[in-house]
Amino acid sequence: MNTLDKSQLYSSPLHKLRGAGGEVFNRTKGDKVIWAIVILLTLVSILVVYSSIGSLAYKMNKSTESYLFKQIAFIALGVLIIYFAHRVNYTIYARVATILFLISIPLLFYTLKFGSNINDANRWIKLPVINMTFQTSDLAKLALFMYISKQLSRKQNVIKNFKKGFLPLIIPVIIICLLIAPANLSTALLIGGTALMLMFIGRVSTKHILIVLGTALMPIIFLIVVSKSYYDKAQHKTKDLPAILLS
Repeated sequence: MNTLDKSQLYSSPLHKLRGAGGEVFNRTKGDKVIWAIVILLTLVSILVVYSSIGSLAYKMNKSTESYLFKQIAFIALGVLIIYFAHRVNYTIYARVATILFLISIPLLFYTLKFGSNINDANRWIKLPVINMTFQTSDLAKLALFMYISKQLSRKQNVIKNFKKGFLPLIIPVIIICLLIAPANLSTALLIGGTALMLMFIGRVSTKHILIVLGTALMPIIFLIVVSKSYYDKAQHKTKDLPAILLS
């Protein structure tokens, strides 16, 4: 039986592919656990999309495989973006954090007034040329978290001070959440909760965080009480709300 010598083995396409994969793995920085979670979530998303896309594919007269391949293409693009983004020096993100945050505010205003209405909500803007919709809240939350991280790093000496440490952190959070809440309350609440968690990790005073939580819970509790009082259990629908609540 003929056997391949070492030169032939090392020059084979399979060996080159393994070598390239090993080089990429060695050049990958960051926490390997986080990378494993990212890969796991991408695999789960493929299964979820493929298992739930049947009715939409039938309605649009398309095959389920077309949506599956589209999802895989977006995932591959996303993983590539993550890989190249994590190779960038983190100080560069700190430099652009403020710019992205300032850009996201007028974009959220524009979305509320002129955004594409999908599922009775103005959450998207349509991008010209490529004819795709873009959810501005995604950019806003990324910019917000980058900005908060930057400020937390800079204000560690005064982080316990309410005026110098806490207010410069919580005001941007309030602005972004108020702009997102009219179209997507759940996203606004998640962004606010994540921002408070970042502050807690960044050594912000627990008392200040609890004050914000208590203040935010008041309108939420009010809405729950109002919705229960105006819900008709017999007809399984909400009665007409007072005009002051609809204005």
